[in-house]
Amino acid sequence: MSVDGQSFWSELSQLTRAVGRAMGITLKNLGRKPVTVMYPDNPRPYPDRFRGVLALTYDHESGEENCIGCRLCEYICPPQVIKVEMLKAEKRNYAKTFTLELYACEFCELCVQVCPTDAIIMMKTFDLATSDRREMLLDKDRLHAIGLDWAPSWATGNKLRDMQAPPKPARGEAKVQGAAPEGRAAAPEGHAAVPEGKAKESAE
Repeated sequence: MSVDGQSFWSELSQLTRAVGRAMGITLKNLGRKPVTVMYPDNPRPYPDRFRGVLALTYDHESGEENCIGCRLCEYICPPQVIKVEMLKAEKRNYAKTFTLELYACEFCELCVQVCPTDAIIMMKTFDLATSDRREMLLDKDRLHAIGLDWAPSWATGNKLRDMQAPPKPARGEAKVQGAAPEGRAAAPEGHAAVPEGKAKESAE
């Protein structure tokens, strides 16, 4: 048998085994209950840590916008898709304009992490599909509407920063400031503690 003939039968054998494995998986799952979600008629529940589209929030107590126009999200955004213009007021600042080019967003969540007022967050949805690219250029009103229409993700700027901060010591582990070890007299600030015996001799 020629080399070409051996190559043909070898490839045919590999192809037959591959088809057999694929058909075996198909037959194995033939009697199982289907897991297909009929979207959008049956919306899929998302976990609390799901990071979807971005949105702007309001303060629940005062009803005011949380955004203060500090532009930290604009500065940290890697693809530079956020543009903010600050509006200065007497009590606090606001965002005069806030635009987000969602079609170029990387969903890196850096803008959420740096926001000091939790004004920009990620939602538990991705349902903004459209055939018009211009609809993915979100202004402030659209971002606020998204924040009201969908459930927010678990993560906010303050929560993420608390997770990244060093752990705080327990109450029982905290040492009393200025307390001297046993057998030594407490020393004034800036001086080393000395044994009690030497402290008495120097006083005499």
